[in-house]
Amino acid sequence: MHYMYLPGLFFYLAGVITLTGVNVNPVMANELNCMMCHKHRGLSRIDEKGEFRLFYINNELFDSGPHRRNKCSDCHKDIDRIPHEPAKKVDCTQQCHVIEPSGKKKFSHKNIAKTLASSVHGKLDDEGKEKPHQSDFPGCKDCHDQPLYRPISVFKGVAKHGVSARSISRCKSCHTSGNFAEDFYEHVTSRLHKTRFSKEIIEVCAKCHQDSEFRKRHDLDDVITSYKQTFHGKMVELGSERTPDCLDCHVVEGENNHLIEAKTVATSSTHPSNVGNTCRASDCHKNASAELASFQTHVTYDREKYPLQFYMLVGFKALMAIVLYFFLTLIFLELLRRLFPRFAFFKDNQPHHKNTRPKDQ
Repeated sequence: MHYMYLPGLFFYLAGVITLTGVNVNPVMANELNCMMCHKHRGLSRIDEKGEFRLFYINNELFDSGPHRRNKCSDCHKDIDRIPHEPAKKVDCTQQCHVIEPSGKKKFSHKNIAKTLASSVHGKLDDEGKEKPHQSDFPGCKDCHDQPLYRPISVFKGVAKHGVSARSISRCKSCHTSGNFAEDFYEHVTSRLHKTRFSKEIIEVCAKCHQDSEFRKRHDLDDVITSYKQTFHGKMVELGSERTPDCLDCHVVEGENNHLIEAKTVATSSTHPSNVGNTCRASDCHKNASAELASFQTHVTYDREKYPLQFYMLVGFKALMAIVLYFFLTLIFLELLRRLFPRFAFFKDNQPHHKNTRPKDQ
């Protein structure tokens, strides 16, 4: 490994094996003292493929994230010594030391992985065979690269972002040991509302669905551009958090967000028979009629896929051009008349008779 900046490792080998003066999470300061090296912002190397790899860990972000109660070795089980070999890819479905309270078992994301595998983003088809272009299908980190956890502060029926100190004080009346009250409060409240802004969710989906090569390989429409042209997309661009994004429409209300199905599947939220119910979700158009969901949301004006919409667009553009140039021509002629009042394209050659009427006596 060709490390470009490795002072932490040098200190470790020199015998400085304590974390004196370093502000790190006590959980992270495990038996291997991982933060001894990974606290340095310049810890990096060039891997075997010639790509730059950064191994710096921002302790403040980690301490406010969902994995702050995990040890490094809970995920990086292949690392048992320092210095260590390049770490293997983390398996998000493996069990960790955290006990899931409802089942009293070690926590695991296996159920989430099963749900994702059965969705349209799964790597296997209905017959259990691998779909083409396996590298195109997302894994955990493709969507959860930078999750934003925004605890919601609720007190006396008023909800706003942040941590409610008054609510936590009630929890601490019973849960007095450690930081359990804060951890539990932040975890639960962050799961009771969106953990990302709508604009961020759209950007995550756009990483794949706005890639022209990706769409060509899977024969997909440019749904991101068509969404941004809708009323919903315009509202999201203006900063609205109450406007539906990709997950609100492509996940059946009450189901796991990882279960996104193709519109051809009968149980999909975007299946023609279910679109009306999707629009009538509890947070959207409760009293909507079937006609509201009868329009096509993701129309891309492709001549082969959507010939009617394509020729309507061409006709509309032609009509607008005719109207525009007609009035521009009138304005131009009016301008000529004002600048050259005596100008005429065709001169009148007929003689004009003078008025021979005698003057009044």
